[in-house]
Amino acid sequence: MRHDAPFRHSLPVPDGLFRAPLYVTGAGWERIMPGQSYPRPDAAMYGFRWEDGRVLPEFCLSLLTQGSGHLETQAGGQEIPERRAFLFRPGEWHRHRPARASGWTNHWIHFNGDLPHEWMRDGAFELDGNLPIIEDAELFHGQFMRLLLTVERAPTTNTRALACQAVGLISHFLLHTAPLRDECLHHEDDLINRAVEFIWNHSHVSVGVPEVASHVGCVRRTLERRFAAVLGRSVLDEIQLCRLTRAKWLLEETALPLKQILSRAGLRERRQLWLLFKKHLAMSPDAYRRSVQPGA
Repeated sequence: MRHDAPFRHSLPVPDGLFRAPLYVTGAGWERIMPGQSYPRPDAAMYGFRWEDGRVLPEFCLSLLTQGSGHLETQAGGQEIPERRAFLFRPGEWHRHRPARASGWTNHWIHFNGDLPHEWMRDGAFELDGNLPIIEDAELFHGQFMRLLLTVERAPTTNTRALACQAVGLISHFLLHTAPLRDECLHHEDDLINRAVEFIWNHSHVSVGVPEVASHVGCVRRTLERRFAAVLGRSVLDEIQLCRLTRAKWLLEETALPLKQILSRAGLRERRQLWLLFKKHLAMSPDAYRRSVQPGA
């Protein structure tokens, strides 16, 4: 596996695999040399700037095999030592960068599906603001490299066998996570935390305001009032932000036709997607894809 050039690859997800409990959507690695600027110039098309951070619509599991870095989420900031794994959840704001003195070699996979969302609902990915210590680091590293090599050797093929590799890797990671403490919640209002988490955890299926209100156990009017007071936006605004983020991600990272992007962003009609992009980005979905994927 070469590390002198970055490898960022989005895997096609056939409709049959999209309905599987877990599926891999992408994988990659990069080597940042000591003193090299970060993010790399070619990262601009992926929507990441250190000043802004980013939010992903899918899960991302990363592993540093060389060097060290710094990680920030809404729970706070911390240093990432060599051979340590870390995970981002859908809808979780974050940013990370290598230490200037050491650089890093970072590997990652993106994944989604009902199974990881079920694990999340059960608290499996709550890390209590800390990075888990992987007890068998060599085994975990080997699992990670095997999955990445599978993607590198067959970049146009996405199968249940690859998903099984991912389940083993993620399960190894989950064995070393800890429960979340109350102080790691994003907002003081727990109802808002649970509502936002529910919305972003269901970005791969259709969800509406009534479902959110039912999940958190309050009437719609109360939920709307709390959203306005805490976040300054409506529940529908949060749902639309989630859908827009996921649609942008799919337009940036895949060659999927708009019909499939609609369903995977929780939308029913092409006009809904068009209105979202016009409102927030002042361009159509097709124009956005051309801006981030020249030649598409």
